[in-house]
Amino acid sequence: MDTYEQNLRRVHRKHLAISYQLSAISIQLSAISYQHSAFSIQHSAFSIQLSAISYQLSAISIQHSAFSIQLSAISIQLSAISIQLSAISHQLSAFSYQHSAFSRRPRSLAEC
Repeated sequence: MDTYEQNLRRVHRKHLAISYQLSAISIQLSAISYQHSAFSIQHSAFSIQLSAISYQLSAISIQHSAFSIQLSAISIQLSAISIQLSAISHQLSAFSYQHSAFSRRPRSLAEC
């Protein structure tokens, strides 16, 4: 073989080696790209989970507010019942006072 052919083969082998190296680099870049995509998908899933938690916390807060309003309504109803019972108590006291005043009234001479 002459020197030209040897050089040509050497250049061809170097070209193939560089081509294989470039293919390996391309594969590594693809793997990095896939890893980045996977990370992006995980980030999106995490973001969705955080949003779901946020909505759940909002729902709990709304339920807490509704429960607080219900408790306030019950408190108002209990106050109204207390006022009504107090009014009944006053009426009974007035009735008792009238009854005792009627019982203590001096009898007429005719009744004696």
